[in-house]
Amino acid sequence: MFESIEHVKNSITEKELKNLLLHRNRQWMYKKDGSSTVNGSLKTVVLSCIDSRVPVEKIFQAKPGELLVLKNAGNLITDDMFRSALVASVELGAKFFIVLGHTRCGMAIKNNPTKIDHISSKISQESLNKLASRAKKDVIEWFGFFNQNEWNENATTQAEKLQELLDETVSKDLQPTILKAIYDLDSGEVTFI
Repeated sequence: MFESIEHVKNSITEKELKNLLLHRNRQWMYKKDGSSTVNGSLKTVVLSCIDSRVPVEKIFQAKPGELLVLKNAGNLITDDMFRSALVASVELGAKFFIVLGHTRCGMAIKNNPTKIDHISSKISQESLNKLASRAKKDVIEWFGFFNQNEWNENATTQAEKLQELLDETVSKDLQPTILKAIYDLDSGEVTFI
């Protein structure tokens, strides 16, 4: 089953990638289900990690038009995620916001100096300094790394951060209910925590 995923070579060209994706798009066009007009019918926003092994719509068997999905590295509540949560609540009527962490997240390297050094070595010191200056904080903190095996704690921390931002800025009647969950990459199971 898992062997059926496509593996492209590092030498793939832009043209080859476009052809691959357009071929898949044509297949989607023939089986397209869901809605082209309804947006967010489940009244739920899911914030998950950009990890390609976390396909939110597939995990919840959602069709287009049902879930509102946000993704970033480490499923972090950033200014943009908060902005999107507000739009989803106020404009689209979202009643629930799920912070969906997952096992074996690549952002869980805070307590691993070897991996931190590896990332630092890939990005020039000049760039790291610029990022720290722009963020006005330590660049490692800016990345949002968390500790290995602390998937639940990260989801809880992010949910608390979202709640604090909502409490500071939005009346209670416009606030979605915040839920925390973990997706197990191996079993495919979601557990609400």
